[in-house]
Amino acid sequence: MGKRRIRNLLELKAGEIIGFDIRKDRREQAQNLYSIKTSDDFQLGMKTRPDAIIISTPPSTHLKYARIAAKNKIHFFTEVNTVQPDKVRSLTNLIKQNKIVGLPSSTLMFHPSVIKMRELVEKNQIGKPLLFNLHSGSYLPDWHPWEKLQDYYVYKKSTGGGRDEIAWELSWILKLMGKPKSVTAYTRKLSSYKAHIYDVYDLIVEFENKSIGHIMVDLIQTPIHRICEIIGENGTLRWEWEHNMIKLFSTKKEKWLQFHERDGYKKYGIEKPRKGFAISNNQGLNQSYIEEMKNFIDVIKGKKDPVYTFDDEKTHLKLMYAAEESSSRRVHIKL
Repeated sequence: MGKRRIRNLLELKAGEIIGFDIRKDRREQAQNLYSIKTSDDFQLGMKTRPDAIIISTPPSTHLKYARIAAKNKIHFFTEVNTVQPDKVRSLTNLIKQNKIVGLPSSTLMFHPSVIKMRELVEKNQIGKPLLFNLHSGSYLPDWHPWEKLQDYYVYKKSTGGGRDEIAWELSWILKLMGKPKSVTAYTRKLSSYKAHIYDVYDLIVEFENKSIGHIMVDLIQTPIHRICEIIGENGTLRWEWEHNMIKLFSTKKEKWLQFHERDGYKKYGIEKPRKGFAISNNQGLNQSYIEEMKNFIDVIKGKKDPVYTFDDEKTHLKLMYAAEESSSRRVHIKL
């Protein structure tokens, strides 16, 4: 993710970039690929007084670096967090106290198809949303096929493995459907590959607006796939991930309307998949990462308001941990 964020910032011509990593091979790769300065000493990097810090370390270490940035009054961005929600509270207080910008990742909020779905829901095109259904799946060993699972954070729950994927999805879902009221869930390790994680999160969620959602996220499925549907009083929205489009069925018009994802594409130099890099061949997703970085920069410059904050993230973290509790205790959890 660190290398991806470097590419995003270069695409946006954001300014000088300095990379920090404890691994020599990753520092050398970043230097050779992107002609940036790197260091194995975080404090040395801090002495340069950066305008902003992008924290793309393992999820379990995000808050450590975020607090350092906040205490030094430096704007910062973290990848998806997987900590207990209470641990975020002191960070949000520091952000407000020092009047800086601190934002967590919510990549899919910037996906052209998610943006279109939100637009259609807000314009009341399907009436009041009643049911939400998502199944998103990928195969964890395919994420970094060039290295062993035990060599990076996905190997253990304690460092964020498994939890990062459900958290990634919940950020945009709760912005679309509203706050959760209760959850019943199964969290399991079902696959045969070795990793100390939950590779399935299966949630039934009641939202405060009384709509019901079924959210299943797995790290078992090949190939990568996503099925998403929102059923409203006056129609249905369907995100056809494989066909890069949103489909809308209106009960008034009694026909399907299509909104192709490419209509929301911008003129970025979208990167191409290649060996040794975790790059999707999905243009909408690649654009989402760039737009997310652009939003962070625009918020710092006072040009835009943040679309997602740590207060929002606390809500989805609370739901994620409630789902794990529901599964372990076999009970229905009220939030």
